[in-house]
Amino acid sequence: MAAIVLGLGLGWFAMEVSEPASTIEEPVVYHVPTGATGRSVSTDLEEKNLIVNGLAFRLLLSYYEKRNGVSLQAGYFQVDPKKDIRGVLDELLYGEPLTRKATIPEGYVKAQVATSLEEQGVVSSNEFGAALESADLGWQFPSNLEGYLFPSTYEFPYECTGEAAVRQMTDQFRSVVEPMIEKYPNKPLSLKETVILASLVEREAQVASERPLIAGVYINRINKGMKLECDATVQFALGKQKAVLLYSDLEIASPYNTYRYPGLPPGPICSPGAASLEAAFNPKKSDYLFYVRNDVKNDGSHVFGRDFGEHQANIQKYQR
Repeated sequence: MAAIVLGLGLGWFAMEVSEPASTIEEPVVYHVPTGATGRSVSTDLEEKNLIVNGLAFRLLLSYYEKRNGVSLQAGYFQVDPKKDIRGVLDELLYGEPLTRKATIPEGYVKAQVATSLEEQGVVSSNEFGAALESADLGWQFPSNLEGYLFPSTYEFPYECTGEAAVRQMTDQFRSVVEPMIEKYPNKPLSLKETVILASLVEREAQVASERPLIAGVYINRINKGMKLECDATVQFALGKQKAVLLYSDLEIASPYNTYRYPGLPPGPICSPGAASLEAAFNPKKSDYLFYVRNDVKNDGSHVFGRDFGEHQANIQKYQR
């Protein structure tokens, strides 16, 4: 009799785990909370009509745990209810937790980062902005995180908070910058000033090989007490990008207007990428004090000058 009962039980179990788990047609996102048990998950799956038999799910999970040494992992997973119970369980045990992939380009300001994260479905711009205002990250991060939201392609948590997004981006900034701090102990500026300089380079340089040279031009001007006269800082002060700056734009009364005020602006004007940061840590030494866009080549490159006379000649020759 025991053998018959066992046989019937095994037959029932084999049938239950091989039948489609549910009548729902489309895959759904399912959340396994931290600390969830097989019983709580099976009950929840059954209540959500994602499986038809919670007992069969728990028995199969117990078998997997004992035989394969696996267990449920917390996170968000895509579950296909058209699969049998074994397939659903495999997705929860062996599937990769879902994330929100997002790319933040170099040169974005905070507002652009917030908008982009919202557009890419990571977190609302308002929540991200609130997290920026309240962030207390320690290390050498300033209270204003402009320039410290490292541009990269991220995999954020599927349900991401503003605080989590801010921390992930600043952690990435730190992981990129700390090796540079060690690599360049004789950098010409403080870390804060280096990030500011890198942001200018990010906005001004279009040809990668020119980044260290442009950084060097600004260092030379700083050392000589010259105004930096960086167009990108004026655009930041204006709060908008303009293809051509007017003379009236250069009169804006903002500490970010490097045509009007000497030295570096008080903070970064965008989030620089790794290449611009390295250029600011290790500027190329030269005698250049000026540069002008090369409209003859029209490839984003610049022509560099050692004095104002040479600069004026370059403007006449290369500007259109």
